[in-house]
Amino acid sequence: MAVRDFVDTNGVTWKVWPVTTEMLQPKTAAESYLGEYEAGWLCFESALERRRLAAYPEDWDQLSDSELGALLQTAAVVPARKSRHVPPRPPRP
Repeated sequence: MAVRDFVDTNGVTWKVWPVTTEMLQPKTAAESYLGEYEAGWLCFESALERRRLAAYPEDWDQLSDSELGALLQTAAVVPARKSRHVPPRPPRP
């Protein structure tokens, strides 16, 4: 699996890699909720944000930084995951 780092026009560093159906758990891969992402996607991740692009060129890892930046602009923002940490309850009086 190829992973690329690039810097966008705002100076933000991004990691980019493909997520393929082979990487998904069999049950997840079969779920219909994946919609346009059922064939995989290109994942963009910075320190502050993640994005996904469903349809992407096969040679994405050969593109220039500016071409990757153009793909980034069309990618969907992934909502931040909620923390699974549950704070302890205060003791009852």
